Amino acid sequence: MNKKEENTLRKFAEPIGLAVDHNNGVIYGVYQGYHLYLIRANNNSYSFTVNFSLNKAGELPQQDEVKQVVKESKDIIDCVIQGYQVTYTLRGAMTVAKTVDKLEPSLQTITAFLQKMGYQDTCALCGKSDSTVALYTVSGAPAILCDDCFKKQQEAVNIQNREQGNVKENVLSGTVGAFLGSLIGAGAIILLGQFGYVAAISGIVMAICAIKGYELLGKKMTTKGILISSVIMLVMVYIGNRIDWSISVANYYTDVDLFYAFRILPDLIREGYLEASQYYGNLAMVYLFTAIGAIPTIIAAVRDSKQTQESYKMY
Repeated sequence: MNKKEENTLRKFAEPIGLAVDHNNGVIYGVYQGYHLYLIRANNNSYSFTVNFSLNKAGELPQQDEVKQVVKESKDIIDCVIQGYQVTYTLRGAMTVAKTVDKLEPSLQTITAFLQKMGYQDTCALCGKSDSTVALYTVSGAPAILCDDCFKKQQEAVNIQNREQGNVKENVLSGTVGAFLGSLIGAGAIILLGQFGYVAAISGIVMAICAIKGYELLGKKMTTKGILISSVIMLVMVYIGNRIDWSISVANYYTDVDLFYAFRILPDLIREGYLEASQYYGNLAMVYLFTAIGAIPTIIAAVRDSKQTQESYKMY
């Protein structure tokens, strides 16, 4: 999560006495005696889901009962139960300030209702209510757990991480995956180019498909995978752009086929039949947007890999 997004989330969290976990972008804390965490319903929206872990006299929460509060406020729009976990969806607003104004009354309405109905904090896995119940991150995901269940989950994650660490990178399969992904990107360059657009968006498609293709078939994304994917992207952007222009040449000169146009394209540029500034300008634009697509995709892949290994107590 970048600093700008974290600062935005703090504007939601701090007025209601909650905090932001900078690793996973979760708003969390204790409100009116309940551990809870809020997650954006959509990454860039001002709508949130608020998550509790509850029991009533040691029993699982009942759907019909906990859902009654939805009728009490127009800003509480849904309720979903999964075991002991109860998730309410809160209506957002168009601005941060207006969303903050909605958040606290919604949380007050929900927690007052839960207290009235006799619900209490509990572990989301075992349903135990004791002083060890707290907010944790387990393998990058938030959870309300007791100390014993967290330790069990942490051990399971450690075993999984060890197994994942033993998985060897398959460079050959990853290279094939990156190549197949780059074919989609090259196809986008050609298709958009034939419709008369500067194929900027196709550069982003190229980057995402090539990197994800390597990661999918290679099983791991390492520095080696990033380098291989980058080389393939560089080559395929050039080929895709050249094919796009070659198609245009073949369409204009009826006695020239695509393969011949592809072969003589540098000569046509050198001799002035094609505008060099347009050709290389378009190529530079696609390379630029390929980089724009590649950098955040690589960062996300590295970040997700780190987050899946992180387990810790938040509150």
